[in-house]
Amino acid sequence: MVMVTVQPSLEISVPLLISTELLYVHPLNASIYGENEDLSGLEAAIQETGWIKTLVATPDGSGKYRIVSGNSCFKVGCKLRRKEFSVELKIFDSPQEELRALLAGNVGREKTIEQKVREGLLWEEIEREVAKSRQGRAGLGVGTTRDRIATKVGLGSGVNYEHAVAAVKTLDETADAPIGSVRHQQHQQLKALLSRTRGVDAAYKLVKPESSSKPVQPQRWTPKEFERVKIIAGAHKGSLATVRVVTGAFSAICHVDGTPDDKRHQIAFNQVEALPTAPTSVTQELNQKQKEMGLGSKRSQILEDQGRNEGFNPAEQPTLMVTLTNDEIVVAETVNALLKLTTKQLHEVMCKVEPELSTAQLEAIWKALEKSLSHKAA
Repeated sequence: MVMVTVQPSLEISVPLLISTELLYVHPLNASIYGENEDLSGLEAAIQETGWIKTLVATPDGSGKYRIVSGNSCFKVGCKLRRKEFSVELKIFDSPQEELRALLAGNVGREKTIEQKVREGLLWEEIEREVAKSRQGRAGLGVGTTRDRIATKVGLGSGVNYEHAVAAVKTLDETADAPIGSVRHQQHQQLKALLSRTRGVDAAYKLVKPESSSKPVQPQRWTPKEFERVKIIAGAHKGSLATVRVVTGAFSAICHVDGTPDDKRHQIAFNQVEALPTAPTSVTQELNQKQKEMGLGSKRSQILEDQGRNEGFNPAEQPTLMVTLTNDEIVVAETVNALLKLTTKQLHEVMCKVEPELSTAQLEAIWKALEKSLSHKAA
């Protein structure tokens, strides 16, 4: 009796030698890793050993072969004038499978931030196509997908990956900016920062939206010693006070106006507010006046422009302060009081002083008093 062991047949892929003219770099390779990527280290290694790894390629239907893995080796080999390459041919079930193989062939290489982001964007495209093929079946959430992609391309967290993507998108948007412009300078800065292998934060600071910055917390007001304040709460609400001693971070010892000089009260900061200070410049005065008139703070002026050399209107000039003697003050007050009387009231007063005065005489006295007061005021 003879026992025979039958082993299943193994599918063996035998590399083929294919002419250089029939091979070409994958079109997406340059968009991910750049046309002018630095391959000096790989070139030195190939020159030293003379060995180039077997390429993985797929037929494109036109008699040529698209390289999926080993694009860098192919480029260096062409530079060293290789006539043919060892190639493993592979047929992929879907475009996504081919892209996966393209990315997998570059796992071990050192990459810049920009290259990692472009790999990530390709992974996102693959994930979208895979999600469509699920036909409504539950998949991973967006946040989880970003975290997973960030790990795949070596950018840490999903947030770090999103920041790097924002920087690369701005890099592409500013690529055609005129030389010397602000956007061109931004492009040059981003290009230098994204050519590093790490340091996403520095690049993101150049493109971070203003709205995403943390809001600045308003600084809490703290009164100073001998500062005048208004009490807005508590037993002395509405009174003015003078800060004598700041006792800590939350209260101060104050002297309240109207209380004995030796009387002091401890008042919390949240129960007082600073008194408005007088404006010290024309700009501050305008801003204060605009605020009082409800015009906001963005207006540049309140009144209309006036033409120059138009003279001045005496009526618009401020009244000058005149120093009067005691007798003149008494006369002015008397005249002012008389002018406030009605004609009937004045007639009654004057009749008591001088009963024989006629109406015409009373009117003359009235005009004389009015003229006298106007003269004193001027």
